[in-house]
Amino acid sequence: MTTEPYVVQVDPSGRLALTQVLLSSAGLHGGDRVLVFPLRPGLVYLRKVNTPKPLSREDLSTLMRTAFEGSGYTTREQVLTMVRETKRELAQE
Repeated sequence: MTTEPYVVQVDPSGRLALTQVLLSSAGLHGGDRVLVFPLRPGLVYLRKVNTPKPLSREDLSTLMRTAFEGSGYTTREQVLTMVRETKRELAQE
């Protein structure tokens, strides 16, 4: 790991190429997403964006069931009735 500054050049297409050593030192790897903050002319701040993995179908189902039950919807029919009512309300707007 290095904390030494690097000088990189903006290529003719306006891109920066960061070395693997520099990326690894920053905890960045292929496929990572980076948020870019242009703070002022000549100063840019980069920050890794931690995106959660998508939920599996089973995990999503469990979370939804827990949320519905916590709101008092304990049966499939209650959930379907709520969905129908919501659709009607949206159609009226």
